[in-house]
Amino acid sequence: MTQTNDAARWTIPDQLRLRAAQRPGAVAHEVADGPGLTFGRWDAASDAAAHGLRARGVTPGSRVLLNVSSRHWTDYAVAWAGVLKAGAVAVPVSPSAGREQAMAAFRASRSVLVVADSDLVDAERCTVADLLAGRPETPFPGPVSPTDDAEIIYTSGTTGLPKGVVATHENLLYPLMRSRARTPRTALHALPPGTTVGQGLLVQPLGPGPHRTLTLAQFVPADVLEAIDRFRPTDLVLVPAMAIALITAGTRARYDLSSVEQVRTTSAPIHPATLQALAELFPAARIRNVYSTTECWPRRMATDYDRARPRSLGRPSAGSQVRIVLPGGAVAPAGVAGDVQLRSDAPQRRYDGETAESAVFLDGGWTRTGDIGLVDADGYFYLVDRNPDLVNTGGLNVSTLDVEASLMDFPGVVEAAVCGVPHPVLTECVMAAVRARPGLDVAALQEFARERQGAAAPLRIVVVEDMPRNMIGKVDKRQLRKDLEQYVAARPYEPPRTPTEIRAAELWSVALDVGQVSAGDDFLQLGGASLAAMEVVSELSEELGRRVTVRDLLDSTSLREFAARVDAAPPADGDELLGAGPSPNGVPA
Repeated sequence: MTQTNDAARWTIPDQLRLRAAQRPGAVAHEVADGPGLTFGRWDAASDAAAHGLRARGVTPGSRVLLNVSSRHWTDYAVAWAGVLKAGAVAVPVSPSAGREQAMAAFRASRSVLVVADSDLVDAERCTVADLLAGRPETPFPGPVSPTDDAEIIYTSGTTGLPKGVVATHENLLYPLMRSRARTPRTALHALPPGTTVGQGLLVQPLGPGPHRTLTLAQFVPADVLEAIDRFRPTDLVLVPAMAIALITAGTRARYDLSSVEQVRTTSAPIHPATLQALAELFPAARIRNVYSTTECWPRRMATDYDRARPRSLGRPSAGSQVRIVLPGGAVAPAGVAGDVQLRSDAPQRRYDGETAESAVFLDGGWTRTGDIGLVDADGYFYLVDRNPDLVNTGGLNVSTLDVEASLMDFPGVVEAAVCGVPHPVLTECVMAAVRARPGLDVAALQEFARERQGAAAPLRIVVVEDMPRNMIGKVDKRQLRKDLEQYVAARPYEPPRTPTEIRAAELWSVALDVGQVSAGDDFLQLGGASLAAMEVVSELSEELGRRVTVRDLLDSTSLREFAARVDAAPPADGDELLGAGPSPNGVPA
């Protein structure tokens, strides 16, 4: 091996010193319209930061919370490297995560000091400038081993409580030390530190190939496009929400985007329609999608968008392996969905404080992603859904990713998010929130979804201005479920007034075994399903002599709307009373 790839030097301090000796004047990190941080300066300033930390009582193995924003990315890089040079463990949490998450990370990690540019954490705190003040820029003497803990990243918490994931020095450096890239790259991004993708960008310049990061203080679509035109980056790093915002900005004709050779999307599932639109926005670039988790990294899948397999995440990256495991522990055959597990010869991560046998970090180097997926006969991987997001409705398992992808194909839909909402009969019912351009025909979208998804189609689709998100723009499905439940439950009582409303309310009450029925109530959310709908429609049609269908009832979002459909229905013709076709939950009507 060359000296560069010598495993004994797989520590952040060693690699920073090496790059500073090789390229002292080259810029490693830069903030747009702000300071650039050369390797030489990064090395010297982080030595001073390590001395400053030691003066504040930080010792090897101590945890130090870093709460520094993207606006001060270069300061953050200095503090992070200083913590690691001091033999301590960095606990990065972006200020955009908010006070509650920052305090939770501080307490859970047992940090002894906070380095911050805000006062979110009520603890002993100093700024990066405080650390550097009067400290020597001489090399810090503390030895650091590749197997030492380097940082703790807290998971996003969008599907459960955040957990601290510990990474060692050699875990962080593993993909860089194996990289053969030698062409100079500049990666533009607007991502915060304190996430797996943010930390990956922070480490990226330490690899053998010339690489720098260019950080925007905040994500504004027009600013990103302008920065590409102005700074000419080779790479653009996005999460799906950012990709959608860029696509819908509608200003690309004013900017020259030709410098971008690769668009990397990461952090959350991204739908084929979004990847296709990115390919049209950046026609000269590779559209590359990376799949991993905080726990798995650097085990990952990475592939260029393939129009022949638009929903595939490709094959494992070099050095990584994937297997699909059935509930009994057997490896699934091709085409059968199961638990997704990744492996590589990179050191495994672990949960902070976990000592018992892990349900995530398995023997043999395998790490569970928490997702459901499958591998086809050609070895291509497909993500079915996040395990907690999979919806069981009436015994049918529904992939929210599949439903979202269908909704995204409908003209006017900008973004779609699907989840299961509790239902008294079906266990869960599928509901969707969409962001849309003005004038979206929700009824037409509902019919489109039924044609595409059949029984898996959403029973209700709600148009929203924005989705609940975490700090990097990932849709927070836990909060979305709560929001949709509140949307269903928030309607005040409205007494039925017309004769049809009053009779329909009586029939609903009997069929659903509920008490008072409001004119604003939703049949499905009261526990209605196809059999109960048939009972209501049959009796009402016979009484009124109108051609009312099960679809009229299930498509109505309130008793008042259903009564209006009944009043507008044509006279019944013999056996046509129940001609409705399949119902949304798949039971023939």
